[in-house]
Amino acid sequence: MPLKLLKCDEAIPEREKHVYIKEKGEDTTQFLPSSNVETIPGSLSERGCSYCGAKLVIGGVLKDTIQLIHGPIGCAYDTWHTKRYPSDNGNFQLKYVWSSDMKESHVVFGGEKQLKKSILEAFAEFPDIKRMIVYSTCATALIGDDIRAVVKSAEKELGDVDIFCVECPGFAGVSQSKGHHVLNIGWVNEKVGTFEPEITSPYTINVIGDYNIQGDTFVLEKYMEKMGVQIIAHFTGNGTYDSLRGMHRAQLNVTNCARSAGYIANELKKRYGIPRLDVDTWGFDYAKEGLRKIGAFFGIEDRAEAVIAEEVAKYESKLAWYKERLTGKKVCIWTGGPRLWHWTKALEDDLGMKVVAMSSKFGHQEDFEKVIARGQEGTIYIDDSNELEFFEVLDMVKPDLVLTGPRVGALVKKLHLPYVNGHGYHNGPYMGFEGAVNMARDMYNAIYSPLMKLAALDVRNDETEEDTSNQENNETLKEKSDEIAAYIKERTEEITTYIQERCLWQFHSRSWDREENINGVINTAIKILTGEEVGTETLNEKLYFADAKILVVELKVKFSWLASMEHAHIKAVLELVRQKLIGIAITGSLNAELNHSLY
Repeated sequence: MPLKLLKCDEAIPEREKHVYIKEKGEDTTQFLPSSNVETIPGSLSERGCSYCGAKLVIGGVLKDTIQLIHGPIGCAYDTWHTKRYPSDNGNFQLKYVWSSDMKESHVVFGGEKQLKKSILEAFAEFPDIKRMIVYSTCATALIGDDIRAVVKSAEKELGDVDIFCVECPGFAGVSQSKGHHVLNIGWVNEKVGTFEPEITSPYTINVIGDYNIQGDTFVLEKYMEKMGVQIIAHFTGNGTYDSLRGMHRAQLNVTNCARSAGYIANELKKRYGIPRLDVDTWGFDYAKEGLRKIGAFFGIEDRAEAVIAEEVAKYESKLAWYKERLTGKKVCIWTGGPRLWHWTKALEDDLGMKVVAMSSKFGHQEDFEKVIARGQEGTIYIDDSNELEFFEVLDMVKPDLVLTGPRVGALVKKLHLPYVNGHGYHNGPYMGFEGAVNMARDMYNAIYSPLMKLAALDVRNDETEEDTSNQENNETLKEKSDEIAAYIKERTEEITTYIQERCLWQFHSRSWDREENINGVINTAIKILTGEEVGTETLNEKLYFADAKILVVELKVKFSWLASMEHAHIKAVLELVRQKLIGIAITGSLNAELNHSLY
């Protein structure tokens, strides 16, 4: 279906470019919602500002760093205590907020002296803390305060401190995504390579794009510790300032939130040759896949399987209990960006739920490519939704549950619809095996809460709607053709569709990086399937092997015909798959950012 103009948007018809409903046979070479552009006047956006993206999402998570906001007190308060990212040092980063407390007089006469005073006071109040990030805001950027000059002066005066500047006022970009980019690139330019970490394992990684929401990081740390893998740096969950300065010493970047931290993963690959392995850390099957890929990269698959076996034994039966009760339930995912494509297949494959609508606040075209590839026919995709659009879509899809943030959640609850906090979680962690069960539990509790039965009628019909979402997925493909060409084409479509729905390695931020990954993984998969020798000498070869090995295992389970296919046909099929993926993800892609100078 072409891009859709919702009824509530008739007064602002430009919104049609931002709404898409997927139909059979369509892919992202035909339709891609406009995204990462300025909010259309008249549309009440749910977006946050660019400063918020730098401070609240990334920098503010660090557990040993003073976060000094140079601006009015409201900018500091608005980004304090709104995210649930604990730490193992008494939650220092959650207890305090620092501001230069700009007043009208400072705006008129300049705030540099006030900033210098605030820096010195902050270090004096916390003598054990020697690291700081200073953020500019709209007010201080507009009057031209030179925060770098002030920071340089303060560092010289104090001697034993290290301060990083983030010059990203709220108006710098169209959403919080700009703040992600500015902090990522600024850090790799100024800080990475200025500290040498202690290496304690032959297997070293950076975990990029995990912010320890309700303990997510602790779950991932547990898995890596059992596998004997050293995490050099967490960007930035439970992370430290100096550990991020030593990111250049890792052998592999394990990337989760590609939207907020894909930039630094790209730069570490380009500047230091560290491969980027994108994983889904939410979802039961995805957790297995991620651990297996890391194990394959380092050649420690036995350790990965041991961790998987232990966790499956603990949690598989619990997840099955929830799946029985959640299968067929319809859900909307209205979050920032990456969780749309991280969660959609996890909810559908692990729990049998049906994702019927998705909305992104700050996603880029890359994010919509991923989520549309993974989504089902009939699903609604919206960029930068407004309140009226939310209401109209709810009436269209009549969901059983909405995963969103507290602001939209408050609106949803007024309609007597169950909601689970998709930003800070209800009762996390949500990552890994135990996280998948926690998330299922919170969704079950929300849907089956007795309060919903006591509330007024919601937007759903009284009748139970028949869920036919899986009928087409479970139908067998059309009869085999007698002609080899038709047979090859049919198998090509099956594998291409599966890869589009499951694999993140085809959707990196840059066109050249996508091409390298697609060629590397598919060529390695061909060698594995045909018994040819696979090289694993370089870090990139290890990365391709890790992705390809898991892909081959999954393809053999999914497609039984692969075991009896001739090697020549395997090569022909996967070569066509490679060409189709390049056509969809690169040459035919509508993602205008693939060749952008920022990427």
